[in-house]
This record gives sequence, structure tokens and C-alpha cells, in this order.
Amino acid sequence: MTTNKLQDLNNALHKQTLEKIKDIRKKREDDWYVNFDSYFINLFLDNLFGVLKDFDEVIQSKNDLELTYVDRNKFDADLCVKIPALLQKYKKDYVREVVPKLIDFLNNSKLVKENIISKIDWIWIYLNISLNDNFLFSSVKDVFLKDSKFWENDLKKSKDIVVDYSSPNVAKHLHAGHIRSTIIGHVLANIYEKNWYATHRVNHINDWGGFGFLIEWYLRWQEQLLEFKNKNDLLFFIYTIYRKAEKSSKSEEEFNNSKNDLEKYFDTSSFSDFLESYNDYVEASKEKFSKLESGDTQVVELWEEMVKWSLADFEKFYNLLGIHHDYVIWESFYAPLWVELIENLEKQGKVVLYNQELADKDIQKLKEKLEKEEITEKIFEATKEEILRDIWAYVVLLDNFERFVVLKADKSSIYATRDLAAIKYRADNFSPEKIIYEVGQEQGEHFDKLFKSAKKIGLDNIWFEHIYHGFYVDAKTKKKLSSRDWASNVVKLITESIEFFKNKYKNSTEFTREQIEGIAYKMAIGSIIFNDIKSDKKNPVAISSDIQKTCETFEESGWAYVMYSIVRANSILAKIDNLDEIKFEDVDFESLDNIEKQILNEITRFPFVVKQASENSNPAIIIEFVLTLSRYYNSYYNSHRVINNDKLVTHRIFITKAVSKVLTNALNICHIQVPERI
Repeated sequence: MTTNKLQDLNNALHKQTLEKIKDIRKKREDDWYVNFDSYFINLFLDNLFGVLKDFDEVIQSKNDLELTYVDRNKFDADLCVKIPALLQKYKKDYVREVVPKLIDFLNNSKLVKENIISKIDWIWIYLNISLNDNFLFSSVKDVFLKDSKFWENDLKKSKDIVVDYSSPNVAKHLHAGHIRSTIIGHVLANIYEKNWYATHRVNHINDWGGFGFLIEWYLRWQEQLLEFKNKNDLLFFIYTIYRKAEKSSKSEEEFNNSKNDLEKYFDTSSFSDFLESYNDYVEASKEKFSKLESGDTQVVELWEEMVKWSLADFEKFYNLLGIHHDYVIWESFYAPLWVELIENLEKQGKVVLYNQELADKDIQKLKEKLEKEEITEKIFEATKEEILRDIWAYVVLLDNFERFVVLKADKSSIYATRDLAAIKYRADNFSPEKIIYEVGQEQGEHFDKLFKSAKKIGLDNIWFEHIYHGFYVDAKTKKKLSSRDWASNVVKLITESIEFFKNKYKNSTEFTREQIEGIAYKMAIGSIIFNDIKSDKKNPVAISSDIQKTCETFEESGWAYVMYSIVRANSILAKIDNLDEIKFEDVDFESLDNIEKQILNEITRFPFVVKQASENSNPAIIIEFVLTLSRYYNSYYNSHRVINNDKLVTHRIFITKAVSKVLTNALNICHIQVPERI
């Protein structure tokens, strides 16, 4: 009986994947969740609709009411209400005739009589509502009732989402782009999870293309290779030197430039002798890859060991960040799947051999567009060149002369082949509502065609999204940092950031060594993540070549400001001996001032911020919220004493507790831990 080692590995991985999917769904089902409609502001909206539905029959549901928060300093109000259905019905008469009646109606409603609303004004088509102080203060109770889940909602209950991020290449080093992909992808997964998706975090390891060359080189010249403590460095060296050999085979000039580096491995007596020995290596490499594909035990075992060398190196980075995936699925896992997939799609006519006849038809249509001046000569020539390039490849035909090449003419797989197989596997086994790829912007065209092809082959019930990040750029020149420049600096950036924050405490006698290390770690990782996601993910991030300056920039990004806000709040609470004995129901106060109302409105807005961040796939929305709430609280802290002449001002205790809890929760979503003390 023939043993296929690769198939055995893939079967085991498939089984593990199905078990993990089941575990994640069960964990979600067994956990308790927060009904989105139960949040304070939604309950108010229910009450508002309950009153307004009797004002006019056109108001059919609370979705007919558009409710937004407003700046109290500008509008002296808490909420703004717009009613498009009324506006559409009464048009130009709405402001002059309907709005005054509407305000009068609300002023005579239970909302005013029961001290829910204190004041109603209007500006043009908008109603500005001020909430009663006691009613607004009661909103903070929501934070303590929902506790650590005051951010979650049930809007995506029973839905699955797959988030693909990080995705490093075996035999290469992680670079700056992997930092951004890993951080942004992981934070996005956290956000989706808080909207109650069953969230599946996938690391797609690229371990297939070119592996025959690595295996053959290692087997041939293992004795000549340098010793590397880090075995992934060995793989990267092999990758680098074989690419140099490949380049040298193209011209005698390149060969002469590199012959000293190649003489240990090839006959470099002359260019022709080198080509002969190099071509022998290439043919042997192809044979090794063929054995790998067919599951040859010896070759697969070596390949498996090499992949583990790279994964062990990558794991250092993931461990430092404290980020781990639910699934680590190798690209090779999909290799056996694409054979059957492409064959079936070809039978269905969804994949075709792009022959000369099809190419001629497309070129003719292209000429007609040129003659009608619908396209320029430049576009004609570029598109024609793409058409000619793809002849005899197997493709998915898209619109507007686009094709997605999924197979070479000799039916050997390419990156796109395995990506299409991966997307089909995810659709079949995860049954997701969405599949998200957090990958650099340079992959935009590939994913655009991949998603269009997925729809063409029948996966039209899934939302596919490529979420890309901007580049890291040099702080001085603003030019993109190359992967080569950053390849060895990923772990260095993190470890030196930790040292930077440790040095701040080198003369401290207040903390133990272990406490300093814990604080420094949280401050370093938190500052890196905060700096990375504070602006729109598509924007570039400036990094200095000087690690000291980079760390100082991280510290100044707003992270320290937020951290001090939380630590300040916690230090006040730590001074109150009987904190847990103070009951919310016993709080007594006369009124709230503007800054207190602003803080309470921000707190009640937080669940909507998490919802918005999920809908827009944008962590920066949460960071913007964190900075705003911190700014309000720091202003509050400086002017409102919680302990005034040894007397506790109880309502300020609960505002402070709520701020600390909400800011901490918000940062936790962003994978940022808060030190107990700084």
C-alpha cells in the first residue's frame, strides 16, 4: 500500500480545523451576550418612538428616527433627532408648520412629564434634545450591569466570519508589513467578535512556491552551508543564494558579478560550465517538488521540518505581541484540493482554456472600443499585451476584458490557484457571512480578481473584503521602508521598545524588577499598537531609523495620555476604603454640569462605536473614541474632586469608575493591556 505523507498531514489538519470550528461556535453559543436593544440609548429610542408614533402615521418604527449625539458645548443638548419620513411627507412645510407642533407634542408627552427629557430645541430640520440630569446619570448603571461586556452586542449572533491576517512566507523573515497585518487583523477580529460573530482567525502560511529549490539545495550542499543558530536564517540564506544563482543564469555579466558567491555550489570555471551545473540543479529541484506533491515520505518529512523552522522563528514575534491565531493552515494544504476544483469548474464552463480564438475575439472587441474612442491607444496596447500574455492559460473570464489566471498551460498551480482553492474550502467548511483578508495594498488587484472569480464560480452569498494597510515610511524622507531594511528589525523594534520603557524606571525604588518588566512590556506593546491603529489603516505610518526616536514617537502618539487617564482614575478609586459598599441607588446629587454630561454621553456612545468600527472594519474609530473620552476625563479630573475635604462626592465616584472600565474595555479590544500603576 502506497503511503502519501502529505495527504496524511493534510487529512490531520482538516480534522483539526473542523474540530476548531466546532469549538469556536460552541464557545460562542455557551457564552452570554448583550442584546443591543438593551443599551440605555436604545431604550430611550424605544420610548421616543412609543410617543412619536402617535404624532403621525408615517412614523412606523424606531428605524424612522435618526438619533445622533451632539457636542454639548456647541448645541447645549445631548441628542439630535431627524425624522426623514416626516420631512419627505411635508417637504417645505415641515420646518414652518410641523416642527413647532412636534415640539409642543413632545413637551406634553410622558417623556417630559416623567423627567426623561428636560428641554427640546430645534435647528432647521433637527430636534435637539436635552436629557434630564437624573435620567442621564442613570445611564452609567449600564456599565456596571453589563460589566466586561459593556461594548458587545448580539447583532451578528449565529454568523461566522473568517479573518485572514499576517500570512508570512516560509524561508523569509517577517518585515514591517507583517507587523501591520498582524496587529490590524487581530484587532479587527476582536471587534468582529464583540459584535458576536463566531470569529475564525486564520494564518495562511505561504510554504509551497519554489520549495523544490530549497529542498534540493539543502540536500546537495548541506555540508557547505554555514551554521545558523536560527534555522529560518539558514532557509533565508538558501533562498537568497539560489535567487542569485537564478539571476546569474540570465547573463554572463550577472554571473561574473556573483561567481565568487556561487563557486562553493556550482562549477564556475566558465559561464557555460555554470549553466550546465545550474540547469542540472534546476531539473533536480523540479523532481524534488514533484515528489513533494506526490507525498514522498522522505521529501515531505524534510519539507515539514523546514516549515517548522520558519514557524518557530515567526512564533517569537507572535509571542512578543501576545497574538495567536485559531488556525495555522499551510498553503500546501490546498494543493490537493485545486486539482479537483479546477477540473470541475472546467467541466462547468466556469474555467476555460484561453486559446488563440478567444484572445482574437477579445482583441477585436478591444479594437472596436478604440475606434469608437471609448478607450485610449495606451489602454488598448496595455490590455492587448495582457491578452496575449494569458493565451493558453486556464482562466476565469471576468468582465471588461479581465481574466483571472488560475492555472498555467501545463496545468501546474500558481499562487492564484491555491487562493481560489482556499476561498472555496473556507466557504464550504466555515459557512461564513464574510471572509476578510488583511493584506498590504500592493495585493489589491489580485484580491479584486480573486473575489470576482469567487462570485463567478458560485460563491455569491459571501461578502469578500480586502482590508489593506498603508506602508511604513521613513520619518525623515517619507519614503517606503523596504522589506529588506526591516526584515531583521521586527523583533528588534519590539524588544528595544520594551527596553526603552524599562529604562524609565531604572532608578525607581517604588517597583520590583518583575513589576517594572510587566509595566514596560504593556507600555511598549500598547504604544506600538496604539500608534499603528490610531489613524485610518490605509494611511502610512512614519518610523524613525533611530529606535530611541521611534519609541519617543510611540509615547507621544496619545497612548501615554490615555494610559495616565486610566491610572489617574484608578488611583482615586484606590483611596476609597469602602468603595464596594457604595451603592448606585444611594447616590444623591443636585445636578450635572456640562463636562459630566459630555462624559456620560461618550460612555453611552461606546457600544455604538464598537458597532460602527465593525461595520467599517476600522479600529481607528475606537482609538478616536478613547482619545475623546480621555480628554474629557482629564479636564474633569483637574476641576472636579471626587474626594473633597475628606468627603466623598458619590456620583463622581461612579463616573470615575465608569470611565476607567470603559477605557480599559476599549483598549482591550485593541489588544492593549493597562498597567495597574505607572
